[in-house]
Amino acid sequence: MSKKDNDSSSEIKQMSTLLLSGATMLADSCPDCKVPLFKKNENTFCPKCGRKAVYVSSDDEIREIEHAYSFSETRGMLQDILTGKLNFIAQKLAECEDYEEMKIILQIMDLLLNLTIKITRIK
Repeated sequence: MSKKDNDSSSEIKQMSTLLLSGATMLADSCPDCKVPLFKKNENTFCPKCGRKAVYVSSDDEIREIEHAYSFSETRGMLQDILTGKLNFIAQKLAECEDYEEMKIILQIMDLLLNLTIKITRIK
C-alpha cells in the first residue's frame, strides 16, 4: 500500500468516526485541501487540516472576520510578550538592592501591568 493510499484511508476513517459521533458532512469542501467540510455542535471545520470554516456573504464580512482573527492573534502574542517581560523585570526587582533602581523597575512593572490590563479589555 502506498503512502497516498494510506493517507487516504486514514482520512476516510477519520471522517467515518466524525459521522458516527454525530457530525454532518457538508456539500462544501475545504478551499485549501479539498476535503469535505463537517459540521458538529454549530462548528464547521475541515477534518484534514483542522481549520475552522466560516461562511460569508460579502466582502465587508470577509474583512471583518479577517480583522477579528488577526487582532485575536496579535493580542495573544502581546500578552505572551508582556508576561515574559514582567517575569524578567520581577527577577531584576528580586536581585535589586538600590532604591533608585527599584523605583525605576517598579515604574516599568506598573506600565507593563497597565498595558496587560488594557489589552485584555479590548474586544
